[in-house]
Amino acid sequence: MVRYVHTFVKSLFESSPLPRPINRRFYPTRDDLRQMIYRRRRANMHGLLDQEIVANKIAAWSSQHPDDYWLYRPSDSDAGQQLLLVHQSAWQRRLLLRYGQDLVFLDATYKTTHYALPLFFLCVHTNTGYIVVAVIVVEREDSASLSEALDMLRQYVPQWNPSAFMVDSSEVEMTAVSTIFPGNFLLSPV
Repeated sequence: MVRYVHTFVKSLFESSPLPRPINRRFYPTRDDLRQMIYRRRRANMHGLLDQEIVANKIAAWSSQHPDDYWLYRPSDSDAGQQLLLVHQSAWQRRLLLRYGQDLVFLDATYKTTHYALPLFFLCVHTNTGYIVVAVIVVEREDSASLSEALDMLRQYVPQWNPSAFMVDSSEVEMTAVSTIFPGNFLLSPV
């Protein structure tokens, strides 16, 4: 960016002497540039709350890809409602129906995201390797929240009925899967 600023300043002063390099009006520091970029990005956001920004993004993505499944419920402590986000694209749904009837993997990421929200991936083994076929974000890592998300996904794809699940050694995941898919074989590492 600094190089572009210098080029721009040279184009402004083609027929006159250049300003001194210590003049921050024409030669901002890296910190000045970083702050300007941050302020511009912040101004482009439509809301100051993260949940509002996510809702706007999901609305935009939903209109661009109408065949994708988006379930977004913002957190509202006054109403006793917890954050829930479930996403599945059309091609992910196709892969889930094709490869997810036998074995589905439920994998959670722990403390790898910027936010402290539990992130779950539903994966299947395809002819080219393991593929994520749904993404789930919940506010709390409890079996009720995960069960609700799995139930919403099952209602959206009613033909999906896997015979087995592989989960982490997590009581939350095992309880959620057993609640929504009773009678399914459950695999978990010891």
